[in-house]
Amino acid sequence: MSELDRKSAFVVDTYPMSLEERITALAFQGLVNRAGARLFRKAKFWNWPAADEFWMEYLESKKGFLFAETPTIQDMVAKFDGVVGGLVVWDAEITQSRWAAANLAALSDLLPVSPESAELYPGLPVIEDLRGRFASDIECARWSASELLPQCNPMMGFSIENTWSGCTIDSLDWAVQNKAFIYCLSHGGDKKDETELMHEVLSRIGPCAPIFGWGEPEEHYCRSISAHDNYVMCAEAPNLSFWTHVTCERTSWTQRARKHPSEFKLEDKHYVALCTSEGDTPKMAVSVQGGAWQDPNRGQIAVNWGMNPLHLKWFPALLEFYWDSATENDYFMGGASGAGYTYPNQMPNPEQWMRQTGEYFAKADMHETDAWMHFSRPVYELYAKVSGMRAFSMPCGPYGATLVSDSCVVFLRGNSGLNYFENSAPPSELAAQIRKNAEMRGRLSFSVAHLVPDSRLSRESQSGWNPTLFLEVQELLGEGFKIVTIQELAELAIIALREGKIMDCQSPDYSEWDDARTDQPVGLR
Repeated sequence: MSELDRKSAFVVDTYPMSLEERITALAFQGLVNRAGARLFRKAKFWNWPAADEFWMEYLESKKGFLFAETPTIQDMVAKFDGVVGGLVVWDAEITQSRWAAANLAALSDLLPVSPESAELYPGLPVIEDLRGRFASDIECARWSASELLPQCNPMMGFSIENTWSGCTIDSLDWAVQNKAFIYCLSHGGDKKDETELMHEVLSRIGPCAPIFGWGEPEEHYCRSISAHDNYVMCAEAPNLSFWTHVTCERTSWTQRARKHPSEFKLEDKHYVALCTSEGDTPKMAVSVQGGAWQDPNRGQIAVNWGMNPLHLKWFPALLEFYWDSATENDYFMGGASGAGYTYPNQMPNPEQWMRQTGEYFAKADMHETDAWMHFSRPVYELYAKVSGMRAFSMPCGPYGATLVSDSCVVFLRGNSGLNYFENSAPPSELAAQIRKNAEMRGRLSFSVAHLVPDSRLSRESQSGWNPTLFLEVQELLGEGFKIVTIQELAELAIIALREGKIMDCQSPDYSEWDDARTDQPVGLR
């Protein structure tokens, strides 16, 4: 590729910055990147800190980018003169004014800054000054919802939360770029005023809209968003405003690992699908599956990698990387709960979201997904019918499998000990749990292990699992066990259930363990 063909972009390192500085930098990145992939940031994101350099090398070698470093926010603003027309200054005493400032920045092309930083931009006039305007945080939040929300994108929201990993602003650039309403409100607990305002905000976004960012507690957060027929896009992911403009050449999304169902033969075995979690999140795609995708033994064992096909809508070049580099053992399945994380049982009108799932899964040649939280037969019968999904995997019980149509199976892993199995455990412990379950169930059986992907090479990460560790698990399990794609697991489980070779876990006389303690042949239990 000649130098003339290369795309120029700047890079800024936000890792050493304070939270206040990062709010300013990310908001500016979102504004700059409205015109294209112009500003990339080094975040050293905890999920895999090496991802910044990995992606820069990839973007240079495969996509023709030429990166130049820019050391400070002031340098960025100077290089992109004219992107912002002035400053919006938040009130240091009112935390909510930071997010009001971010919304004003998105709506009016302003740079949001702290009071002490305003003097760093002598060439930019103060257009909006939020100092002294609000007596309390809730007053500011109400003003933002009343005055700014109606001007924002009605089909996208962005939730800020303070978690163990810090303030969830890593995708603030994406929110600003898209004029998503940015809020920081309680989704559960004793802050009644905040919770009421949160529901008012969510009622005015969507329906079937993504709420990027994050909220805690997770169950309250997802339940609140589901109740308004919207869905979660857990987005502690850097550079989404950049990725949305990266060119994608791929037009066919056929999975390399998919096979014709006739290739699968039902045997007297314990079938196990090793599935990576967090597949609904942009952060896992941006972090290269926590570095696990770069494992030297990837391709040597069947791994079901969680992926959200909605990335085709916003970040197709991200999916292109995975589809281009996948082997015949790298299978893609959906994360909770399909095309976006929601609780289908809690959605008043889920059909639009279910249709969206069917549309994007079909585009990506994906047919199975994890789904949360609780199983309801009428809901999942409808979901299977509307979306055309072939299988759902769920964290609830009883441990087993059930059909919701002639062509769709639900795997329930509750009580299996395999849901979010301990991230830092040795392979021997995972193998022991799988074997323990098998001994109590007898052959034939079908199991899903839900595991966080990680290289285990970074002290900053949450740790997790990768193909090298999975190979050790496979060796420890030995004969009688088969590690498979979830496609094979689903196709064979459907046959086994149809033919009565395993009992439907929703049958009145089903027992998770007791009926499996016999030595009777397959088909007689």
